[in-house]
Amino acid sequence: MWLYYFAKAICMIAFNIWYKLDYHGLENIPSGGGYILMSNHRSMIDPIILAEKAHGQVRYMGKMELFRNPILGWALRTIGTFPVDRGAGDTSAIDNSRKVIEEGDILGIFPEGHRSKTGEPLRPKSGVALVARLTEAPVLPCSVYWEGKLGFRRKIVIRYGELIPYEAMGLTESSSARELRNATQLLFGKVLESIEVSKNEY
Repeated sequence: MWLYYFAKAICMIAFNIWYKLDYHGLENIPSGGGYILMSNHRSMIDPIILAEKAHGQVRYMGKMELFRNPILGWALRTIGTFPVDRGAGDTSAIDNSRKVIEEGDILGIFPEGHRSKTGEPLRPKSGVALVARLTEAPVLPCSVYWEGKLGFRRKIVIRYGELIPYEAMGLTESSSARELRNATQLLFGKVLESIEVSKNEY
């Protein structure tokens, strides 16, 4: 775990020099773990800048392709990231997700599945709702927003919304695929609302 905090600290020194990081909603961040941190996904720096204000280790799902590079795969596993096969029902990723929540850590998920090249939000996948159903974990909706090209001293707005309790998601042990999709739309809708606030205040 020490390597996770060391790597995060080094990255944040560089990011604070290179970018203007503007955080909002810090009062909404839980004091401990055991929840799902969910956000839109725009760049490779998202996982670090989102995890910076969390009170505990954020362990992200990462696409399987990243782990095929031996060095990168080792580095990702060392800081707690685990692979997910986006094209199949990956039971090991689900098991790892449950373990993260059960151990009191924070599970980081980007429901869009990959980075948006245009900055416009992509259609979310139902994995976040599925994990929430299996763990009954609350979800912290977050967003990352900037305008123009991401470069030196670009302002990046990171916003944390209000924690969504499991009971508000309309899920049960027998929830259908449609109900999972509906819950995903409800959850990701909070991310979209957050993006709009950042856009209007930018």
